[in-house]
Amino acid sequence: MGRFASTVEYYVRYREPYPPAFFQAIAARLGLHGDEALLDVGCGPAPLSIGIAPFVGSCTGLDPEAAMIEAARAAAQDEGVRLTLHSGCIEDFSANRSFDIVTIGRALHWLDRRAALEVLERIVSPSGRVLVCGSTSIESPHSPWLEPYQEVCNSWSNNPDRKRYRIESKKWFDGSRFDLLDNISIAHVQSIGIDDLIGRALSKSHTSRAVLGARQAEFEAAIRSALEPFSQEGSFSEEIVSCAAVFGRLT
Repeated sequence: MGRFASTVEYYVRYREPYPPAFFQAIAARLGLHGDEALLDVGCGPAPLSIGIAPFVGSCTGLDPEAAMIEAARAAAQDEGVRLTLHSGCIEDFSANRSFDIVTIGRALHWLDRRAALEVLERIVSPSGRVLVCGSTSIESPHSPWLEPYQEVCNSWSNNPDRKRYRIESKKWFDGSRFDLLDNISIAHVQSIGIDDLIGRALSKSHTSRAVLGARQAEFEAAIRSALEPFSQEGSFSEEIVSCAAVFGRLT
């Protein structure tokens, strides 16, 4: 069983979303023509490939977690998106074709840098782009609840420092044939409830059901207690920033 096996149902429903404007911005900034081939590395339930699909010619998703592949297949079917899926890791990806766009969302920290770069240098087309993406809730006047929420999650985490998650994408590509070309950032505000944020916490590998075990109910109660003072009729606002660091091959 993989590290995300117990998180799939929560990951699909509760992770911070990418808004349509984010994909529109990517298409505009990259000048997509609609015939590009995209590979989504560590695709999970495929929010990136499904979101970009209307702007490219083909989408391929790659993930080592079998349950995530099934979630991606179901999500693509629901959205009417044609998505080719492969179970496995980028480090072992043996495709002999090239891709014009490679997306990596919330997965860079899980990759073996040296092996992954070797594959990327082989499969990314000469003018292709690698997009390192993420969507994150930020502290703002919309979200005074965020700090106490994070404090609870960190206090229950099996990896409270989460150092492996703090990878600078530009540093990750240092010494490779790719350089940072652009940064795309889109902010949006949404309404969210306490149950949504409990689900989001359970979608994380460091506070998953597998990690919490019999303590899950106590963990959920701690989150609820921290958030209830901020709730207005069961919900509150959240500001999310979706980003893409765009890398291209050095000339």
